[in-house]
Amino acid sequence: MGSIRFNLPRALVTSVAAVALAVGAAATEVAAAGPAAAKTGPVLAFTPSPADFGVVATGQTAVQTLTLANSGKSAAHGLKVGLSGPAAFTIIGDTCSGISLGAGMSCAVTVRFSPSGAGAVTATLTAASQKSGVTTTDPLTGTGALVPHLYWTNFGAFPNTGTIQEGNPDGTGVTTIVTGQNDPYGVAVGASHIYWAGDSGPSNGTIMEANLDGTGVTTLVTGLDHPAGVAVDASHIYWAENGSNTIMKANLDGTGVTTLVTGQNGPAGVAVNAGRIYWSDGISGTIMEANLDGTGVTTLVTGLNGPQGVAVNASHIYWADDVLGGGLTGTIDEANLDGTGVTIVVPGQTQSEGVAVDGSHIYWVDTDIFAANLDGTSPHSLISGLNFGFNGVAVGPQ
Repeated sequence: MGSIRFNLPRALVTSVAAVALAVGAAATEVAAAGPAAAKTGPVLAFTPSPADFGVVATGQTAVQTLTLANSGKSAAHGLKVGLSGPAAFTIIGDTCSGISLGAGMSCAVTVRFSPSGAGAVTATLTAASQKSGVTTTDPLTGTGALVPHLYWTNFGAFPNTGTIQEGNPDGTGVTTIVTGQNDPYGVAVGASHIYWAGDSGPSNGTIMEANLDGTGVTTLVTGLDHPAGVAVDASHIYWAENGSNTIMKANLDGTGVTTLVTGQNGPAGVAVNAGRIYWSDGISGTIMEANLDGTGVTTLVTGLNGPQGVAVNASHIYWADDVLGGGLTGTIDEANLDGTGVTIVVPGQTQSEGVAVDGSHIYWVDTDIFAANLDGTSPHSLISGLNFGFNGVAVGPQ
């Protein structure tokens, strides 16, 4: 049987072809759009990200408010915000948790950075909606920086009334951090602890320790004979024992007490730097040095009146030259590390005792705690109200 052939009108054939082309083009467009066209859920992101809180001194805080935005096409339901990382970072404000964040909407999370020590700190801020299946994170960074403080002993007018005090290098923020001490004298500060000598008579002297905030007071060494100046490095405590005319050391926990140098004449201030120990002999009027193991004892400076506190930096030794009986004849002096170039940098002191130094200033104890530039210019009183003049001063951590 022969095939039956239908002759369609030309206009109808053209119309059908056009429809087929249109349908094919639409299908191609949808395929090309792919997942992007189908992306209709919530999209979360924090701003700024990452968030850097910068360098913040210990004891200070930095605060940032971070914005959480939903750039998607539907709401993020039942948001929860969390923070993982050290306690230096804390959330102090949150308008995001528990809400449904609509499309095109935003909320805020406020974070505080309060470093407890030096160094970089990192944490992660997270916002999540389990109902909507979306999560976003924001890396948080900050750096803690130690600010040096002044620490000093306040001798006390009566037994067991001495104190350890601290303040800012400009003399503000004076705080008593340790009480009930018996004639505290020299003081030194390490990376995490303060050390001082307690001079309560022959065979009753002590070396003491506390945390930088004054907590955890501990007796490290006992049975000493009038300990005076104290110094510290990364591994040892050093002190001058005035009664036995020796220079001593011990481990930072007070063990391993060792006599380094004998036969001195009224040793008082002590300082350490770059593998050397320096001290003053108050009666012989000299500044001395030796290796940290006590070998190589050398007289650096002679002819002084009554040197007391000693401090040292990378290039110079500084000391207080006290004149017994007071009067405006005491001085703050300096010399090169080899003892040359002896110079009076601050004249006219009454009864200068402890000395400390940082990168820009000398500090010393007289009737007050004083400061001056390293060349002795601009001397001025920082802190008054000390008991007597038998006090040490230290600056750190640095």
